[in-house]
Amino acid sequence: MESRRPGFEVPLQCAPRLPRLLAATTDGVLVLLATAMFGWIFFKMTASVPPLRQLMVLVLSGLGIGWVGYQYLLLVYTGTTPGLRMAHLRLSRFDGSRVPRRLRRWRVLASVLSGFSFGLGYAWCALDEDQLSWHDRITRTYLAPRTRVPRSNPTD
Repeated sequence: MESRRPGFEVPLQCAPRLPRLLAATTDGVLVLLATAMFGWIFFKMTASVPPLRQLMVLVLSGLGIGWVGYQYLLLVYTGTTPGLRMAHLRLSRFDGSRVPRRLRRWRVLASVLSGFSFGLGYAWCALDEDQLSWHDRITRTYLAPRTRVPRSNPTD
């Protein structure tokens, strides 16, 4: 009698690295622009520029908080980001079903863990057989190519 492990046996149809990189770059540029606008307005209002070391800490903190806030608000409440839409990617569970809001929230929090470990959680996808990162494995979700739904012809 053959013992089977519970779970899935079909390899995941994970999105290739290039579209995922495109999505992350697009989202990163949006966060960078928002942080730059916030900083410009803030320094115009205060009319003082802190020393370089303090400025770097403020910029990096602003980028980090902006990235987490951006991911949290968009992924949790809409299920996608502009970068994911542009790269034609969607978030999916390992079994192919939709990802509920609670699990999307955990995915964002797990991605913070992936980033706080000096990026090792993100770099893990280079070693993983399915090209999954830590937050993918923790939440059992991944980025898949978005399937296009054919439009029905009104003359049919």
